[in-house]
Amino acid sequence: MTEQQDVSQLITHRFSSLLIGLDMAKQTVIEDKDVELPAFLDQDRDGRQLLRVEKQAQRDKKLNERYQQNFLDKLQGQLNEELKRRIAEQLVDTDTLYNKLIGIPPQLPEVLDIMPVKAASIGRIEPLVATIPWLVSDLIKMVNMPKYRRTDKKGKVIPVESLRMALSFLGLENLKLVIPALAFRRWLPQITDPYPNIKVRLWEHAMGSALSCKKVAEVAGVDAASAFTLGMLHEIGRIAVIRLYFRLFEEVRRDAITEAHEAKMKEEHAALGEIEPSGQCLSDVMEQYSLQTSNWLIERMDLKRVMIAPAMSEVVQFLPIRNMQPLARVLMQGRSYNQYRMLKNHRLINMDEAKLFLRGIQMPAGALAALKDADLRHLNLTFEEN
Repeated sequence: MTEQQDVSQLITHRFSSLLIGLDMAKQTVIEDKDVELPAFLDQDRDGRQLLRVEKQAQRDKKLNERYQQNFLDKLQGQLNEELKRRIAEQLVDTDTLYNKLIGIPPQLPEVLDIMPVKAASIGRIEPLVATIPWLVSDLIKMVNMPKYRRTDKKGKVIPVESLRMALSFLGLENLKLVIPALAFRRWLPQITDPYPNIKVRLWEHAMGSALSCKKVAEVAGVDAASAFTLGMLHEIGRIAVIRLYFRLFEEVRRDAITEAHEAKMKEEHAALGEIEPSGQCLSDVMEQYSLQTSNWLIERMDLKRVMIAPAMSEVVQFLPIRNMQPLARVLMQGRSYNQYRMLKNHRLINMDEAKLFLRGIQMPAGALAALKDADLRHLNLTFEEN
C-alpha cells in the first residue's frame, strides 16, 4: 500500500469519527499511552508512607475497577457483534430502507427528473411537488425566511402563501439545488444520543460536498446540477446506517436484558443498563456500509434524466480516479475536498497529510483555487432582478 493510500484511509477513518464526535476524532490524531505511576503515589497527601493494609486496599480498589471495566467491555463487545449482524441483515432489504426507514416519496424521483428537461416549467413541476406535503411546507417556509423575503415599493413584506408562488419565486435553476437539499435535510436522523452532533455534521458534510462538487463540475465542464444532486445524495446510505444503528441498539440491548433477567444473571443484567451506543462500532458500520447502501438507494430511485446512478456505482467500486467517468470523478474530488475542509476547521489534519490527500484526488486545473475561499455551508441562491 502506498503512502498516499495510507493517508487516504486514515483521513476517511478520522472523518467518520468526526461525524460522531470531536473527541473521538482527536483520538485518531494523538493516542494516549499508559503511564507508569510514580513511586510517590504510595504516599498519602501528607507524605506519610502508606501502611501495607492501605496499599492493599488501594490495589483491591483498582483491581475491582479494572475487573468492572473489563466486564463492561466484554458485554459491549458482544452487543456490538450482534448489532453488526442485524444491521448487515437488514441493509439487504432495500425496499424497506427506501420506503420506510428513509421514507423517499414515490414522486420525488419524478420531480428531480423533470427539472433538467428543456421543456420544464413551474406548471409541470407544481403538480408533482404538490403530492409531497412536507416539501410544499418546507418550500413555503423557506421563501418566507427573512433572507429571501421580498418587499413591495413601500417596503412592505410580500408574504408567499401558495406553492405556485414559492416555486415561481425560486425559479427552476434554484429549485435544482433547493429540492435535493430539502429532501436530504428531511431525512437526517434526529435521535442520536449520546452523540447529538451527528445530524449537524452530516448536514454540513452533505451541503459542503454538494457545493464542492458543483464548483469542481463547473471547472471541469461537467453538468453542475447533476454534480450537486449527487454530492447531496451520496450520503443517503449513511443516514440509513445511522438510523438502523440507533434503532437496533435499543432492540439488541433490550433482548440482552430480557435474556439476562430470565437466566437470573444479576451482574450482567445490572451492567447492561450502563452500556451506551459505541462510537467505534457506529464508525465501523458507517465505513463498511454507507457508500454501498447509497448506491443501492440511488439505483432504487430509478432516475432517467439525472444520471447519477452510474457515477455512484463507479465510486463504490473504488476505481482509480483517472479511470472514472467525469461525474464519478467530480464526486470523489468534491466529497474529499469537503472532508479536508471540515478536518482542517477542527485542526484534525496536518499540512503533510493534506498535501498527500489532495494530491491523490487529482483535482482539475483551477478547481482548488475556485474552492479556496468558497462558502461551502450555504446554498447562495441567485435571483434575477425584477
